[in-house]
Amino acid sequence: MTTSRLDVERRVLAAADFRRRQYWLGMTGWTIFFISPILPGWLIGRFFDELQSRGVTATLVVLLAGLTLAELGLIAMMALAHPVYIKGVESSKSLIRANAVQGQLASGGPEAGPRTAAVGDVLVRLRDDPQDLMFLLDNWTDLFGSLVYGGVAFYFLASIDLTAALVGVLPLVLTGWGNGLLATLARTFRVRARAASSAVSSFLAAAIEASLTVKVTGAHQSVLGRLDQLNAKRAKAAVGETVWNDVMWSINTTASDVLLGIALAVAARGPLTSGEVAEYAAFLAGLIWLPMRLGLVFTGRRRAEVSAGRIDALLPPRGSEIQDPMVRHRPLPVVGGPPVPRPRAPGRLRLECLEVRELSVRARGLEAISFRIERGSLTVVSGPVGSGKTSLLRSVIGLLEIDSGAVLWNDTPVEDRAAFFVPPQTAYVAQAPRLFAESLADNLRLGFDLSADDLHRAIELAAFEDDVAALPDGLATLIGARGVRLSGGQAQRAAAARALARRPELLVLDDLTSALDVETELLVWERLAHAGYTVLAASNRPAALARADTVIRLGPPPARAS
Repeated sequence: MTTSRLDVERRVLAAADFRRRQYWLGMTGWTIFFISPILPGWLIGRFFDELQSRGVTATLVVLLAGLTLAELGLIAMMALAHPVYIKGVESSKSLIRANAVQGQLASGGPEAGPRTAAVGDVLVRLRDDPQDLMFLLDNWTDLFGSLVYGGVAFYFLASIDLTAALVGVLPLVLTGWGNGLLATLARTFRVRARAASSAVSSFLAAAIEASLTVKVTGAHQSVLGRLDQLNAKRAKAAVGETVWNDVMWSINTTASDVLLGIALAVAARGPLTSGEVAEYAAFLAGLIWLPMRLGLVFTGRRRAEVSAGRIDALLPPRGSEIQDPMVRHRPLPVVGGPPVPRPRAPGRLRLECLEVRELSVRARGLEAISFRIERGSLTVVSGPVGSGKTSLLRSVIGLLEIDSGAVLWNDTPVEDRAAFFVPPQTAYVAQAPRLFAESLADNLRLGFDLSADDLHRAIELAAFEDDVAALPDGLATLIGARGVRLSGGQAQRAAAARALARRPELLVLDDLTSALDVETELLVWERLAHAGYTVLAASNRPAALARADTVIRLGPPPARAS
């Protein structure tokens, strides 16, 4: 997809349009804020002229009152406009984050993005990059206000002394363009800082996930040492970016102050009234912000480009069925927005047979695997560790890319496996199921409108009813982060009940009963068979193999080249 020169601005404007009224009312307030010093500057000139020529008069009092009211009015306006602006900008950032999360959670289809970034890195992108994107529009608004102010201020300055006005304004504009020439360096520093921050977050997430392994292997010192190294890199990158920004700000401030002094010196060569001197100083002092804001647009744009690329990496490609997935408007319950609709399952397509033809995933050692599953049967994939059992299951249902082959549902090829093999067509229970730090009932429902009968039926099929009855609050029990209040076997059966609650046509189980005792394991397989489920399972357990209608045996993993 080709992009225009102002592509990042177009996308930011689309995000700002999400809560149009709040965002643009707030932006209008900020624009007025940056233009508003015109009135106080003009009043200051009139005040000192009146004081010099006539002393303390009623006119002087009126001018002073006008100056006070102008400042108070500005404060009141910002007190009203700023909260509205915050609502608008936070809504836009929420929209970008929601779209990125959708891209990471979607199971196939046009809304699914690549899952190549580590969890910690994704969290950093969701937290920081939308801020940089929306701040670009702030920079443009600030610059617009400064340009309007600059035009009016230059008119008043030129009316006092054209030469001095040119001496003051032209170098400021050149300073701003000089900032633009250095904007590429700002992008480089931002890329380094973001990458270093993501590396720390990703490593922390991995360390926490593997905390038990770290404890039992005594590797905590090595983990902390690696974390120190990554933090040192992040600190170096952050310091580099901060120092660069501070240096540029300092150069701009110093240059502006020097040019202001030169312009005042030039203006002082001719006879000026005290009002003209005060007016000249007031307007020229306001103009020193112009090059800084011009520089912020250049550097902010480079940063926004970096942030847009980082968010795009979580989303489906632009130009697909969804037009620009980063800023696609969707229901969000923020700032009075409509509630998010409950998830709706796709239409059910009854399974009569599932066929896998010549499926190959060479990187996982799978070559030309073929089999057929009839409705109501139990098919078990067996083989030694590393033979590809999990990879085969995941490749069939689209969680793993295949090199060749096809998967057919009722003799019809499935084109987008990841989008198709979801409830109610298919439910998948992973070898290490993931549970949320919510109630057990919420973990089973996952937001879907399932009745109590649906849950109890699924719990019974998973041989989980006695365990649920023993929990302190039954289905309302909070099970903690990653289901920490449940044993390994209970977590497996909770995940199985979650899958069964949607009554899938095909149940895909990856070593479901590995943490169960023999009696409970036999009960699970017996209940699934009695209920007539079509099951594709990976297991080496004798109970599963004994009940299987078909066993697919995979060979040992290929030997590594020496």
